[in-house]
Amino acid sequence: MTTRALYYPDETEYIAEVGASYPDKGIANWEEGRCLFTEFGYNILDIRCQAEIDQIGNFPREYPSDHRSGARFVEVPLIFANYRYNSELNKKMMMNQESNKEFLDQVAKVFPDKNEKIIVACSDGRNRAIQALEALDEAGYVNIVGLRGGYNMWNRTWDAKMRRRNLPGNFQEEWQHGA
Repeated sequence: MTTRALYYPDETEYIAEVGASYPDKGIANWEEGRCLFTEFGYNILDIRCQAEIDQIGNFPREYPSDHRSGARFVEVPLIFANYRYNSELNKKMMMNQESNKEFLDQVAKVFPDKNEKIIVACSDGRNRAIQALEALDEAGYVNIVGLRGGYNMWNRTWDAKMRRRNLPGNFQEEWQHGA
């Protein structure tokens, strides 16, 4: 990879290297995921349940002008659950989890072509994303990639309009007073 290893629309060497690495590399970080989405037509399949999306946030619905590929964000939950307060742990937790038995059928309705380019994302890119990747692989999908860090890392890097947020160590504070 290039020394910067950050996605910017004018980093042609980085973009070419990322494009050549997938889907074989298998798991993309949030920089590679944005590059695959914007440059190479990889759709992002958000497999989080609706309660989690409502609680934590969703992928952008507005694409920036540098989005050239036509890829999109699609939500198909792997599980159904809701958030409830757990008095023993003194916090809200995801409860009543049950698998979405229609997951593969719902994905097939959205992506009938098994060659469709898909990035699978859950909240953190671990357990549920791996389960979904395995299910999609068994169902015959061939251009599938997992998103390391899931929505949490994507949201930490890209804002709702898919602009880069300040990276660690580059913080700016602005104090304004409205009175």
